[in-house]
Amino acid sequence: MSFLTRTTGIFPRIPVILKTHPKKSLAAGVLVALLIFGLWWITRPKAPEYITVSAAKGDLIQTVEAVGTVVSERQLELKFSAAGIVARVLVKEGDRVRAGQRLAELKSGGLGANIASQRAALDSAQADLRTLEEGSRPEDIAIAEADLENKQAALLAAEQSLTSAEENLMLSQQQLDIIRQEASVSLAGQVSTSLSSINEELTASENALSTVDDVLSRSDVQDAISKDQPAALNGVRAQQRSAQDAISAARRKAALVGDDYRATLEALRAAQSAAVTSGNVLDTLFILISSLRETSYFTSSSRESLKASIATDRSTIDGAAGNLSASLSSLQNASAGYDTKIGSAEASVVSYTGTRDKAQSDIATYRSTIRSAQAALDLKRAGARPGELDAARARVRQQQALLARAHAEFADTVLTAPVSGIVTHVNIRIGESLPVGAAVTLLGESPYRIEMFVSEIDIPKVQLTQSGSVELDAFRGTHFALRVGDVDPSATIKDGVPKYRVRLDFVYPHTDLKIGMTGDAAITTGIRKDVVHVPARAVLEDSTGRPMVRVLQENGKVEERVVTVGMEGAAGDSEVTGIGSGETIIVLEKK
Repeated sequence: MSFLTRTTGIFPRIPVILKTHPKKSLAAGVLVALLIFGLWWITRPKAPEYITVSAAKGDLIQTVEAVGTVVSERQLELKFSAAGIVARVLVKEGDRVRAGQRLAELKSGGLGANIASQRAALDSAQADLRTLEEGSRPEDIAIAEADLENKQAALLAAEQSLTSAEENLMLSQQQLDIIRQEASVSLAGQVSTSLSSINEELTASENALSTVDDVLSRSDVQDAISKDQPAALNGVRAQQRSAQDAISAARRKAALVGDDYRATLEALRAAQSAAVTSGNVLDTLFILISSLRETSYFTSSSRESLKASIATDRSTIDGAAGNLSASLSSLQNASAGYDTKIGSAEASVVSYTGTRDKAQSDIATYRSTIRSAQAALDLKRAGARPGELDAARARVRQQQALLARAHAEFADTVLTAPVSGIVTHVNIRIGESLPVGAAVTLLGESPYRIEMFVSEIDIPKVQLTQSGSVELDAFRGTHFALRVGDVDPSATIKDGVPKYRVRLDFVYPHTDLKIGMTGDAAITTGIRKDVVHVPARAVLEDSTGRPMVRVLQENGKVEERVVTVGMEGAAGDSEVTGIGSGETIIVLEKK
């Protein structure tokens, strides 16, 4: 029998059981409830558990740490941090010097001027910031208001100039139209006569030009040309076609003249040119006929007859050209006065058009400058915005950084004693370039330095003159101040691993140390002020490989937020940009 069958059989008997055994029934019910609750508790989905931290904001310090050992190196070989020409040597062999004393200087070139320039730029940026913080003075607002009023007055003057120019242009155009109409009416008769002359003389020229076909189509002429000058035929035909084209072009111009006397003059000139071209064709034909040798078909009488016919047609063309020239002169004389008046009126139209265009350009310019002046006035009245103040403060900080860098570059040209001691050798002279080796050798009063070996991962962070400290096992709780004095350029194998030796100088002399003492040494390689930082292990990568952190929201949801990772601090925290101070960051999720 299945469990379901057994259970189904029990349910109908529950009321009987409850009546006959109430206490047992109650105990059984409690037991069943506890069993159900226990099953639910075991099988319920568990909420994820996180180990979280709050994103902190503060200073982040990056260090390179290793075991440091006290070594004895009394002889210090001092070198310049920069290359250059020696300008001053301030010590000689045997001199006793104190820590921080100048030993030699390089030519600084424009570095000193650069410091002055950066200081002036910083002063300017600070003055701009003070101006924004103080706001605009009433005098500045009054000046801006006056500037706006001047530009508005200039705009009004330009608008008046535009109105005057448009009125004068309209009057000049009307005057030009009147003169042209007057010329058209006055010269209408001569224009009509000239057009008739053009048609008549072009027809005469065209008819005279047809004699070319008459002459060249004769069999005796063709026989003589083929025997004597076959190439000359093409030249005559080419000239004939050019003349016919000129006549056709002149006819087209005349057809488009209308009542325009200027177009009529152009048509007359074209017709006269076509007539002259036609005459040149007949001249060429006359010369060709005259030079042909006689044949059995082409006789002397034939030549003379053709020459006379060509000369007659040439005279006709000369007459046509003369008539066209006379018509041209007549119309030019009649229109000369109108040309002068029309030219003067057209010049006035052009002048007033230029005046109008300049006024329109001035209006556009003044309107633009008025908008700018109004905006400047509004800005002065409104005062500086927070964003402008932030930008001004950023410029001040930037100039401060540039000034600091200029001082640092200048400091690289000065060689100073890191510790007190005695100068044992000076390897430089004024005017020479820096030697390959040490510039000055110093025997320090304190014979001790700290030697540490740094891994190849950390060595790029280490630079000369960086500060550090060491806590020796023999002096627990005392941190001796150090400064990086030397970094080996090549690796040394330590315990089968390549490492780089770094030697650090004590900032202050210590006589109670012993060679071989060891302790924890640290070099400060970077400092970031007032930045947001989280544990480095909280920074993961998203599916695209970008760095991100998981932010736990107040409602329990997890947001994967892409961030920019900066410097990693000594305590295992990393600088991040993209999250705010105080946000809850998931470091680890318990499984």
